Amino acid sequence: MKIGLIELSAHSEVLDSLIRQVIDLGAHPTVFTNPFCAEGSAAAASPAVEWQVCPPDLPYADFLEQHASSIGAQDHLLLITPVDALCGPLHEARATKPAWHCLVHNLNTFTSSDDKRPSAAIAQLVLDGAARILLPDLRLSKAGDPLRSRALNIAYPQHPPTAFTRDEVRCCVPGRLYSGRDHAEVLSALELAAPRLTRRLHVDFLGEHSSEESKATVEAARRALAPAVELRDHPGYVNQQDFDRTLSESDFLILPVSEQLTRNGIVETRGQTCVTGNVNDMVRFGLPSLLPAFYPLSGHIDGMTARYDGIASLADLIVAWVNTGEFNRRKRAAGPGLTAYRAECLSAMREQLAHH
Repeated sequence: MKIGLIELSAHSEVLDSLIRQVIDLGAHPTVFTNPFCAEGSAAAASPAVEWQVCPPDLPYADFLEQHASSIGAQDHLLLITPVDALCGPLHEARATKPAWHCLVHNLNTFTSSDDKRPSAAIAQLVLDGAARILLPDLRLSKAGDPLRSRALNIAYPQHPPTAFTRDEVRCCVPGRLYSGRDHAEVLSALELAAPRLTRRLHVDFLGEHSSEESKATVEAARRALAPAVELRDHPGYVNQQDFDRTLSESDFLILPVSEQLTRNGIVETRGQTCVTGNVNDMVRFGLPSLLPAFYPLSGHIDGMTARYDGIASLADLIVAWVNTGEFNRRKRAAGPGLTAYRAECLSAMREQLAHH
């Protein structure tokens, strides 16, 4: 089976996850992408992958035209991010062999009638039947709804959990500091937790700031929480190598996912119409996580999390995990669940590729 993956935006972590799933199914994927995603992929060195990378100065439409024969030779094509540059080949491909699958990250935005929304042209093509819609987590599927009948998991295990023995505890809050994550709630919880901690806690806000206000807020918290809690943040974009290294050295994650996200006036609900990429961070490294109570997870990996509902309950969990080392107990217990979850991912991928 010939499987192509096309990513012409910046979802390198999603591309990498799906490449690994396709390889684990026994296929040798061809990847059509840009230098950013190619350089950020941990699968870049795999001999099972054929890479076709668009030169920085070449328009995507020309790049796709140059590789039209290779694209047309695939049995399946997975569009990781639907961008309007794909309208040409997708429109021409209606009657040809490849089965096109379009990963829809934000369902309400994608199905909106607003022609000014991002990638409105390709969304309309897909909604008209040029490609099959795929949702990024099985929990988003709903029986009887044709738009929500097909899904796979983009979160996919990669590294086995590593339990560390050291004096300090290292916690990570991955992702850009913006409205889609409630970092203020984390800072308030740390303020409540700090006087009760019996071990020093290092917290890394692993992403760039979206505003000067968030930068100033973290700086003020850094001074207030010392010395019990050491805060680290980043002045700009965190490259994939540094991002992964920090995750690999972490004891646990805090994932302060906002329940709703509004862009261009369109509201998405996390776990209902879109997902957070932070679950991929958790699953890739087998990292126990503190996660809001509302967010749905596969039963295979839910045991890696403890759920909070508000500042006080998050503070209590931080204290309990830091003082007792609960995160290491959960790391040691995570193996069977991650193995079962990996099987769930591959089963979903296999099932979707079986649909022609």
